[in-house]
Amino acid sequence: MAGRRSATDETVLTVLREAETPMSAYQVLDRLRPQGIQSPPIVYRALERLQKSGQIHRLEALNAYFACCGRDHTKGTVFAICTTCRRVEEWSAEGIDALIGAEAERAGFSVTGRTIEVRGECAACRGLAKDDEPHALHSHGPGCECGHEKEH
Repeated sequence: MAGRRSATDETVLTVLREAETPMSAYQVLDRLRPQGIQSPPIVYRALERLQKSGQIHRLEALNAYFACCGRDHTKGTVFAICTTCRRVEEWSAEGIDALIGAEAERAGFSVTGRTIEVRGECAACRGLAKDDEPHALHSHGPGCECGHEKEH
């Protein structure tokens, strides 16, 4: 969806891109208060526009938002949420939509959307990443500061 973003949309997107972990709408609002944005509906409308345009994602389980890593989501995506550090990884899940579609068709169910989230511990929190690359084994979700080449 190619729509024009407002200055508020740009500001909200910047806040989410700079965040190390997903943020609730009220956490975004708290970051924007010094800039004069005081109204929750303004933030919610910006989040909605950004989500519709594919710039951000909403995690259902956390009721929180984060900036999209830029990956092509048309082949399917799984959001992996680390329960220790709260970072999110976007995993490619090619074929997942076909599996869901086949099961939905079998059941006579009409799918209008999907969000697939898994929870666990990331490689860094499990101590599996190298000391010099704490998040080297992940897919560069929000807050990634690993410094190595991003493979999107």
